Amino acid sequence: MTAYEQMMKFEIGLEIGLLSMEELRAFLSERLRDSEVPYIYTAVFLTLDKGVEEVTGTIFYNLQGNYIMDRSAGNNVQRLLIGVIRDKWKAGVIDEEQCVHFLHRLTDYSECGWELLAIEENYRLSKSGYSSDEEFAQMLERILAQGLS
Repeated sequence: MTAYEQMMKFEIGLEIGLLSMEELRAFLSERLRDSEVPYIYTAVFLTLDKGVEEVTGTIFYNLQGNYIMDRSAGNNVQRLLIGVIRDKWKAGVIDEEQCVHFLHRLTDYSECGWELLAIEENYRLSKSGYSSDEEFAQMLERILAQGLS
C-alpha cells in the first residue's frame, strides 16, 4: 500500500470511529524510524496533539493533488478498512453489531458492492427472526474475507 492509501485508511477510520489516535500514533512512530519518510507522515505526526479534526484535516489537505481516488485505489483503502474491522472483530475488540455498523459506515466513503450496502439490514432481519442467522453469517464471512491485513 502507498503512504497515501495508508493515510486515507486512517482518515476514514478516525472519522467513523474504527481507528483511534493511539493507533495512528503507533503507526506513524514506526514509519518515522525509516530514513526516507513520505512528507504526509511527518505532517500528520506533527498534528497528533491537536485532535482528530486537525489530523483528518491535515490528511485531507495533504492528499489533495497527490492522491486520486480511482476505483482500484479506493478498493484498496476499502479492503484495508475491512481488514481492520475483521481483525478487531476476531480479536474480540468489537462485537458483531459494531462490526456490522462499521461495515455499513464504509458505504459513505466508497463505491461498494451490494453486500456491503445490505449488511446492516440483513443483520437486523436476522436478529428479528425474518431471515436466517446462517444466511447472515455467510454474508458477513464473504465481506470480511475481502479485507487486507
